[in-house]
Amino acid sequence: MKILNIKLSGISMLSLIALIFVGCRNENVLVENKKSITLSHEYTISVEKENPRLAKIVAIIEPDGKIVAMNEHNEHGLKNGWATFVENVQAISESGRNLKVVAKKNSSWEIQDYQEGMVTLSYQVRLGHDQVVPKLAAGDNGAAYANDSGVMWAGRALFIAGKTTEDININFDVPKEWHVTTQWGKSKKENSFIVDVTENLLNSAFFAGTHQHAEFNAGGVSLRMAFSGEYTVKVHQQIKQQLQQYFTHYGKLYQSPLNANIVVVVSDASYGGGEMMGNAISLSMGPSMRDVNGLSKGTIHVIAHEVYHSFTNNQLELGEDPPSFVWFKEGFAAEFGTYSAELRVGALNETEFLNTIVKQMKKYQAKLDGKLTLKSAGSEKFKNYNMVYSGGFIAAISLDFLIRHESNGKKRLNDLWVYLLKKHPKNGETLTMPKLYEAVQFLYGERVFAAFDKYISTPDEIPLYKNAALMGLSFDGHILSVSNNATNEQRSLWSNFFKK
Repeated sequence: MKILNIKLSGISMLSLIALIFVGCRNENVLVENKKSITLSHEYTISVEKENPRLAKIVAIIEPDGKIVAMNEHNEHGLKNGWATFVENVQAISESGRNLKVVAKKNSSWEIQDYQEGMVTLSYQVRLGHDQVVPKLAAGDNGAAYANDSGVMWAGRALFIAGKTTEDININFDVPKEWHVTTQWGKSKKENSFIVDVTENLLNSAFFAGTHQHAEFNAGGVSLRMAFSGEYTVKVHQQIKQQLQQYFTHYGKLYQSPLNANIVVVVSDASYGGGEMMGNAISLSMGPSMRDVNGLSKGTIHVIAHEVYHSFTNNQLELGEDPPSFVWFKEGFAAEFGTYSAELRVGALNETEFLNTIVKQMKKYQAKLDGKLTLKSAGSEKFKNYNMVYSGGFIAAISLDFLIRHESNGKKRLNDLWVYLLKKHPKNGETLTMPKLYEAVQFLYGERVFAAFDKYISTPDEIPLYKNAALMGLSFDGHILSVSNNATNEQRSLWSNFFKK
């Protein structure tokens, strides 16, 4: 097939046809043999200063069959999914013929009279994700929000895609004083980008506005940051320092294969939290995350937690990401890895770390009902939050204590992620539950494997304090501390815990 890629003022010819279709005027447009045109997928996102909550999108894409769709993953409890805020979806063929578009379930649309080739899709998305009452299940920082500096969008809340493709062109038409911060590869044209593959379009985020921008490189990672809001901008250098610290720590500890562009979007908000979307991290700096002296302990933890995902969980091939793995990703991996990292980089001292263990144990114990297990808790992540997060952490720290005791300090739980990242890297062999069992059994032996299986598969209480005693720690009913009766071997195990 002959490839004809006509450009005028940096915009492809089909884009111009689409812009005419939605009301923009261009003259002297010449298209020859339009049916032979083959283009990379292309999106133009327009936001006006007078109405920043309305995003107008023109996309040149090839439907998947007759279907175009949004990424419905983690739609935050919206009744109609991400399509809730989508308006006026229209399509025209390469020949300029209007095509009938019918909304389907799961934020998808059928182009009923589509036959072949590229289509120009135009639609609008009205930013109301931060105005939903009650608030979105996981917060608007994983969806979209607007503030005095501009707008933040998650890719899954904005983009309608067709077939999976590579080298997607993204163009922003925004107020002249605005700039765009995202993880995508930069194009030569200002506020234009190239996305390597459709998955990284849908699992992404960007901030467009007058925000504070910063960036740095750490190993194979190029990190871009967007800061907005009075408090966030005030402490943005401290946030940057924390990000640098944890990016360096995790990269070395886990020998992570991460090599990517990553964006971190941080803004003031009425609540505190964070979310990871592919290579995008979004953080909300609510009152609970602020401190008169700078960053609160909670803020540092959220930063460390979300960065952890970048280096470990997001680099593993988890297939369809089943609910039975939620405990593993969030509590067992991220919370254990995060609190351990905070101890080792000095964000938590020994007493604070031990108090954290007790606090998380109490949260986990409050969810014990003789039925719920770590593996079953993931089917309702937010309802069972303390089982998934606190329970997962307690399972991990308990198992780590046992591993160190059984191996005389030669092995540790962190070895598991180094192993998994080599055996089950992204786009490699899928990590299933049987494969996870095999890894634990191979690395640590039968006794540790049996304990691991019991911790995650039964509703029995995890014997945290019994395992802590193996490290020379004792619990008096209120405080966990190093026992006066700890042996030299136990003190050595606990001392080495601070190192790795």
